[in-house]
Amino acid sequence: MRRPRATTAGTAVLLVALGGAVTSCDTERSQGAEKQSTAAAKHSPGPKLALRHMMNTYYLPRPTASDTGNRPTDSRPTEYKVRLTASKPPPGRDPLAVKNVKVTFDLSAVQDSATIHWVNKGYGCARSADSLTCAPGDIKEGEGAEFTPFAMESRPDSAKGPAGPMNITVTGAGTPAARHTTQLVIGAPVLTARQEEKRTDVKPGSELRLKPAFGNRGDTDIDDDLLVVVQADQATLLTRYRNCRYDRAAAATKAVCTVSGPLPAGAAYETDGPVRAVTDKTARRGRISYTVYRAHDPQDAGLLPGSAPRGTGPLLGIRRVDGSGSTFTTSGHWKAEMATGELEFVTTRARDRQAPELTIKGRVGQVVDVEVLTPDPAHQGATRLPLPEGISLVGRRDGDPSELLFCAYGDDENGPVECPAPQMTSPVLRVRIDKRVEGAQGSVSVPSGPSDPDGDPDPENNTAPIKVEYLD
Repeated sequence: MRRPRATTAGTAVLLVALGGAVTSCDTERSQGAEKQSTAAAKHSPGPKLALRHMMNTYYLPRPTASDTGNRPTDSRPTEYKVRLTASKPPPGRDPLAVKNVKVTFDLSAVQDSATIHWVNKGYGCARSADSLTCAPGDIKEGEGAEFTPFAMESRPDSAKGPAGPMNITVTGAGTPAARHTTQLVIGAPVLTARQEEKRTDVKPGSELRLKPAFGNRGDTDIDDDLLVVVQADQATLLTRYRNCRYDRAAAATKAVCTVSGPLPAGAAYETDGPVRAVTDKTARRGRISYTVYRAHDPQDAGLLPGSAPRGTGPLLGIRRVDGSGSTFTTSGHWKAEMATGELEFVTTRARDRQAPELTIKGRVGQVVDVEVLTPDPAHQGATRLPLPEGISLVGRRDGDPSELLFCAYGDDENGPVECPAPQMTSPVLRVRIDKRVEGAQGSVSVPSGPSDPDGDPDPENNTAPIKVEYLD
């Protein structure tokens, strides 16, 4: 009868021994995996530097006879920006920093045609003979630096045309050098885009058509194709043209279309077919905008990938138009790089006065602030609010910022609360939850527009409920 006990005890000892062995093996495997992971992290590639969205061509406008003394801002070239990034670290490794980053510009090719009259010392930029070097400091993986290294202008006696390359080299400790070449050109195109008249009383859900138009008022041709980047706000684009990429196969809000150049100095074109957009059914106002870029130099235009869906219809082409009128305008200080036009629209819903539904949420005895958000602040009059039973108005308190708007009683303190029309901010309804009243409900009502009292297309939505949600 005792032998089984001995056998059981021996088996127990054996199991413990085996268990220890198994545990030991598991530990060794775990430690081995950790060592492999650590070794992989140690041997993972280090950070790499890259120049992003750099100009391929930099135009230097020629000074005119009227440019005496300080040159007018409008005749100066666009800022030359450096956008420098460090690659992201691999998963499982802390970010490293690239030390002693330097950006060097070789200016030897343009020493006789351009001058540098300002150097960005804040980024450690300094010039030596025909070279300029900037020291932006250490750059951590996943981060970057963006700065303007210098201000460059063409010499008064420089001939119009290509001036030569500006070679850029970026170095840092323990990382491969990054390089970029920008071609400098004396003279500049001046891109313009046609501005459209605002369209009013547009029916929501209806179609709008727009023909982008652009010109070149500069003294230098654009010997390149052009990108027309179209964006819709409160509308969607029809995916029509096969030389356009769209952000969605249906109901797109962005399109990038490549149209054939060149764009000679003095010429202007419009597309031979319209961009078609359908306004949102809930839209009050919106816009269809487009920006024109040189195809090889779009900067950071937020372009769509080559895999983006394309239209299946005809090619979008261009035809010559007169671009000398005042409707063709430039865009700020980026005249040689881009121009933007837009069609703003206002729908019939802009006359629809609509009351916002409100919920007062809190505990009994608590003071609660509720922002009264109206759908169309620019055209909304005063809002009237009969409060739910068990709710009392608190309103503005001493110390509240003067720019804040608060709802208050009108001439009759026993009447409904009134909220002022929104200005820079929406009005605040400040109330106290005095007691719990199940099912208590007030209302919000807004008036018809004072300039068009009979034009409200949906007076049924001029009143909305005020609900109370009690927190235990």
